[in-house]
Amino acid sequence: MKKIIIVAVTVIACLCMAPVTEAATLDEVKELVALYYYGEKPATIQKARTIDEIIRQLDEYSVYMTPAEYKEYLEQYASAGTVRQVASTVPPVDNGKNVQSHMMYGNTGYLKIKTFSAHLLEDVTDHWGKLKAQGAQKLVVDLRFNGGGYVESAEQLLGFFPKVKDAYKLKTRTGIESAQAIPAKNKFPDKTYVLVNRFSASASEIVAVSVMDQKAAVVVGEKTKGKGSVQSLFELENGGALKLTTGHYTGPKGTPVHHKGVEPSVQMRPGTELTGLHKRLITDELTSKSYRQLKGPSNVSKQKVFNVRFTQPMDFGSAKSFDKMELIKFGGVSIPVTKKQVNDKTMMIHPVKLMQPDAEYMLVIHPGIQSVKGPSVKYGTFTTYKVQPAKTK
Repeated sequence: MKKIIIVAVTVIACLCMAPVTEAATLDEVKELVALYYYGEKPATIQKARTIDEIIRQLDEYSVYMTPAEYKEYLEQYASAGTVRQVASTVPPVDNGKNVQSHMMYGNTGYLKIKTFSAHLLEDVTDHWGKLKAQGAQKLVVDLRFNGGGYVESAEQLLGFFPKVKDAYKLKTRTGIESAQAIPAKNKFPDKTYVLVNRFSASASEIVAVSVMDQKAAVVVGEKTKGKGSVQSLFELENGGALKLTTGHYTGPKGTPVHHKGVEPSVQMRPGTELTGLHKRLITDELTSKSYRQLKGPSNVSKQKVFNVRFTQPMDFGSAKSFDKMELIKFGGVSIPVTKKQVNDKTMMIHPVKLMQPDAEYMLVIHPGIQSVKGPSVKYGTFTTYKVQPAKTK
């Protein structure tokens, strides 16, 4: 009988306490919204009887997480702390492969950032250090399909750009705040290019609009998503959390982003941003060195063999050591080829592997090839080729 009474009392206590806890959480959420929410003020917030009623009156990026949902969120995405600003359309995941890099032809480094994770500073420092050690003098920072992440990580990335001092301006309920970039020791080159597309959002757009406002990099691609709002994470007394839009950001010079997006200074068709930029960089560099462009055939076979013919007999020397011709894949490096002298006027270039369907390549003939009669080739030439797309069944 005693046990039954204890159980009964416990049940009654829980039933009595539950509405009080829910009411307290509801009041807490109302207060946070009233104090910090940036956007059109909800008309009936004080009359709302549930948290869901409040959330439905806010923007799409403001959400309530139950204690269980918030615990899962912390385990997967966040670090401890009562308030942390997030500018993201998706949770900033860090799985160890968030940053990738490789070298491209022309002493150009490539740095791909998937999200603005908590460890972005360390990852970018490591990858940029390796690229610089490999001779990178130009850099492409790829923010395509990057939905954002932590605002502090955007401030850290902006600190790598030599000409950036201010990160952005943030409009909140209390006024306009100016945020500074966090200086990095190992700066990016002056010739840095930022790739964006329609899926680049939030923290990605902070970086894009900031470098454009300060002429710190060239932004390439298509107009970004236009998600110019910042969310702060508030822990609640019940163990849950409220992710709330607390401000809208602009570029350091006031360039708006929210619902407008960032318009790149160099427009590229979707899917061609990297190869198109790389092609432009190589072409500009070669033409500045008096190379001449020759028109080549389009839609070549992936098994294409290049026969380079000269108007007079040439002294090619050993085909094995002949280094005056190279085949470049845009977005990559010089690809391995075999060389064979066909006759005294013709050198054959054969890619070791099949070329990639629908990709673009450039064949470069460097000056200095000696003719049999003595004079050497004075000007270099280059020709671009588009490989046929893969056949569909």
